[in-house]
Amino acid sequence: MPELGVGYQASALHLISYLVVDAKAPYTTEPPPGWKLPPIPGARYMTEPARFRSPATEDIIAWRDKLATKYAPQLGELLSWDEPRDFYKSEDAAVSGDLLLRYVAAVAQQGADELAKLVGRQKPAQEELRRALDGAIQRGFTGRFPQILLGAQIWLPFQRNLIIEEPDWQGKTNRFGSAYRLEDEVRELRAAIKKADPQSVQWTSEREVPEQILGAAWQASGTIARICAVATAQHSPLWTTG
Repeated sequence: MPELGVGYQASALHLISYLVVDAKAPYTTEPPPGWKLPPIPGARYMTEPARFRSPATEDIIAWRDKLATKYAPQLGELLSWDEPRDFYKSEDAAVSGDLLLRYVAAVAQQGADELAKLVGRQKPAQEELRRALDGAIQRGFTGRFPQILLGAQIWLPFQRNLIIEEPDWQGKTNRFGSAYRLEDEVRELRAAIKKADPQSVQWTSEREVPEQILGAAWQASGTIARICAVATAQHSPLWTTG
């Protein structure tokens, strides 16, 4: 059974789509015909087609320009991109691989010897995952890989290694990282994985998610690396559904 994916997309932000949730819409508790995943206990399945909405381009531009003015001293550049453009490139990474990528980044902060201990290992226990990720968050920018580990879901096209925490265009507080520095971190982490376990790089996006930690992380990192390369080449934001 195929695994659910985490989407990564290089595009202007007006191309983000949100599911319109209507509590009064008709629903059933039975999965619809053709549902290929296990039933979800307590889930509601809408009987009408899902509706989506996207932010208005002018709202994104107004929000971006306000952010650019406020953070100009920290960024040292004008925060700007071609928001009206409809270009996009997207790929999905397996949910488990995306999580293990962050786990591997957290372990790699502790040095090559700790990363080497993951060679041949399969998925760690939830408590081990939580402890590693919590520790990485506590280290903040004093640790490696902040763009991967500190909870950003949108990376904007600026050069400074910075994460901005501000309300987005909907008024919801979010974290915004640097697409350029995320690309650097993914490249560095991939080099560390390859050095620790050359066998892990045999995995490709066409194969099922590897059972071993480093193989799964390598597979997910390939997806992110490809979308990062597009985002930086196009001077475009990068965002994830994860």
